[in-house]
Amino acid sequence: MYTRMAVLTAVVLVLTTAFAPAAEPDWSKHPENTWVKQSPREGVAVPAFLYEGSGDYDPFTRQWIHHAGHDGIPQGFHTFTFDLDTAKWEQKFPATAPPGVCCVDGGNCFDPVARRFVRFPGGMLGHGYQWSRGEKLKDSAVWLYDPAANAWANMRPLPYKEPEKGPPQGVGGLNPGSVYSPNHDVTLAFGGQGNSGGKNTLFAYDAHANVLHHIKAQNPPPARDGMGMAYDTRRDVLVMFGSQYSPDEKTWLYDLKTNKWEGLTIDPHPPAVKATKEYSTIPRMSYDPVNGVVLCVTWLNDRGHETWAFDTGKRTWTQLKPTVEPEPSKSRSRNLGYDPGRNVFILETSGAKSNRPEIWTYRYKAAKPSTLPAAPADLVVSTATGGKAKLTWKPVPGAKSYEIHRATSELPWRAEFGRVGTAKEPTFEDKELEAATTYAYVVKVVDADGTTGAASSRAHTRPQVLTQPIVSIVAKDKVAVSWGRHPADDVVGYNVYRGVVHVRTVAEGTPSAWKDNDPKYDQPQVVQVRDITDLKKLNDKPLTETTLTDAIDLGAKSPAAGEYRFAVHAYIVRAVNRLGTESGPSPYALTIPAEPLNVLCRELGEVAELKWDAAREKGVAGYHVYKLEGTWKIARVTEKPITETTFRHKVGKGETRFWVVTVDSLGQEGQPSSPVWFNRMYRGFYTGDWHQ
Repeated sequence: MYTRMAVLTAVVLVLTTAFAPAAEPDWSKHPENTWVKQSPREGVAVPAFLYEGSGDYDPFTRQWIHHAGHDGIPQGFHTFTFDLDTAKWEQKFPATAPPGVCCVDGGNCFDPVARRFVRFPGGMLGHGYQWSRGEKLKDSAVWLYDPAANAWANMRPLPYKEPEKGPPQGVGGLNPGSVYSPNHDVTLAFGGQGNSGGKNTLFAYDAHANVLHHIKAQNPPPARDGMGMAYDTRRDVLVMFGSQYSPDEKTWLYDLKTNKWEGLTIDPHPPAVKATKEYSTIPRMSYDPVNGVVLCVTWLNDRGHETWAFDTGKRTWTQLKPTVEPEPSKSRSRNLGYDPGRNVFILETSGAKSNRPEIWTYRYKAAKPSTLPAAPADLVVSTATGGKAKLTWKPVPGAKSYEIHRATSELPWRAEFGRVGTAKEPTFEDKELEAATTYAYVVKVVDADGTTGAASSRAHTRPQVLTQPIVSIVAKDKVAVSWGRHPADDVVGYNVYRGVVHVRTVAEGTPSAWKDNDPKYDQPQVVQVRDITDLKKLNDKPLTETTLTDAIDLGAKSPAAGEYRFAVHAYIVRAVNRLGTESGPSPYALTIPAEPLNVLCRELGEVAELKWDAAREKGVAGYHVYKLEGTWKIARVTEKPITETTFRHKVGKGETRFWVVTVDSLGQEGQPSSPVWFNRMYRGFYTGDWHQ
C-alpha cells in the first residue's frame, strides 16, 4: 500500500511531467493548485541581478517586466523582460531611465489602458555608486515605461511641491504597495517606509491626465510598508493585508466611491507576523478576474511560502495548500501578477540560496468559457466643433447592438456613467456637449439574446498628455520651446505655460550614504527641484505651431534660485481640442539642459569608449563627462566641454561608472544622463558590445 507521502510524490511527478517547463509549456495543461517553476529552466541562463526589484506582467507584449532593485551592490535602474514561453531574460537599454532604486518590490505595477509600467519612487543614494545630482534631478513621483517602444518617460506630474523629507510628492518610499484599478482607470499606491504622510498615504495616479491625487481617506489603516495589495474588480474594492514590520493582522478593504477603509478581523487568515525575529510575512497579492478570487502568497523565511485565497464577497480566507509551494526566497524579493491570457498567476522571487531571479506560475482553477459578449476594444473619441464627439471602436462578433455610456468628472473614481445612446454599428455621435468639459465614455455589447457584456476601457474628450517639450537657451534673455505634434486628429492647438522653479543647490557634497556626494563645483549647481510656482500661460489663444519663443531674462534672479547664478524656469505644454478642452500637463522641461539620451559604453581592453545622441536643444556648447572613483567620489574627466558625442577614457582593470552632461550656451551644466558601467554588465542578455 502506498503511503500518503508516496501518493503525493507520484502526483507531483505526473503534474510536472505533463507540464514540462524544460521545453516551451503547453499552458492548457498547467495544473491547478500547484506552483510550477518556469525559471531557471534547463539550458536557459538567468541574469545575476539581486533582490528588492519590482515587476509585473504586460498582457500586450505577453512578457514579465522587471525593474530596479540591487545591481550588484548599488541601487539599480536596470530593466529586464522575461518571456514565459521560452524562459529567456533580456536586458533593455532605453534612451533614459529613472534613478536607480531598491526596496521597490511590490511597489510598481502595469496599467493596461495606458499600456505602461507605472514606477513610483524607492530607496536611493544609500549604497554608493550613484551621483546625487543625477539621481535627484531625475527623481519624480511617476515614471512610465512603454514596453513596445522600450521607452521610459519622466512624467513629473502635478502637484510639483516636494515634501521637506520623504519621496517626491509623498508617494512611494521604501517598499510601498501599488495596484491598478480597472474600474476607475487609476493606479493606486499606498504606504512605504520613510513616507512622511503617516496613515494617509493613499495616492491615485491618473495616467491620462498626468495628475497625482493624494486621497485623505476615512478610517485609514496604520502606517506600513511591504504589504500585499490587490484590486477586486467584481466587488470594486481594494484589498490589503499584512506588512513587512507591522503586527496588524486585519484584512483591509478600501472603497474609492465612499472613500472609506474598513478593517476586518477574520479567522483564519494568512500568517501576518513573526516570519523571523526581524520581519513579518511581507505578503504579495493579485486578483484573478476569471475566478473572482484574490491570491495571497506569504513569506515564511527558510520555511518557504504559504498560498491563500480571499473571497471578498464572503469575506473569508482559505489556505489553498498547493501540491508544490514556491521555494524559499529572500525577504524583500516577491512580485506577483496575473496573466488573463494563460489564466495563471506569475510570481517573481529571488532564490534564498542563489539570490537570483526565479519565476513561478500558479493556476487557481481552469477557466470556463465566458457566456458574456466581449468588451469592445480600441474605443476612440474624436471631438468636433459645435459640441460634438464621434466615437469609434472595433466591431465585436455576435453583437446585435452597442450601448454607449457617458460620465463627467475631474476625478476618475467619481465618474457616474449613464447610457446616452445605442448604435447598431461600431460608431456613435454624441451632441450638445459643453465646451471645456471633460467627458468619459465606455461602450458595452448587447448580443442576440439581449445579454449585455462588460464595459470597454474608458475613452475621453480630454486629450492625452503630450511628451516633454524641448527648451533651448538662445541667449540669456531668449528661450525657445518646441514640442512634438499631438497624434490626435481633433487637437487644434497648444497652450504653453511657464513657472518659477524653486531649486536646491550644492557647491560641494559629502561622500557618504543618503548625502549629496557631488564634487566641488566652480559654481553652485542645481541638484533638486523643490517646487514650481506662478504658472503663467504665455499665449492668448491656442498655438497652431509647435514652437514658441519666450523673452525672459534668466539673469533676473528671485529667491527661488537660491545660490544658483541664473533664474530657473519650467515649461509645460497642454494640447487643446475642438471642444476647447485642455489636456493634462506635459512633463515639465527646465531652462537647464535635459539629460543626454542613449548613453552607452563598451570595453576596449582597459579603455572605456562612450557614445551618446546629440543634444536635442539648440545652441549647445558641448558635453562634460563624469566618472565614479571608488564608492562615493564623483570626478569630472573633461577639462572643457567636448563637442563630439563619443569619448574614450583609460580606466584600467577595475569597475567604474560614467555620466554625460550637456553644457548650454550660458555654461549651464544640465541634468546628468543615466549612468553606464565599465567592466560590469549582463553579458549574454543583450546583443553586441554596447551596454548601460
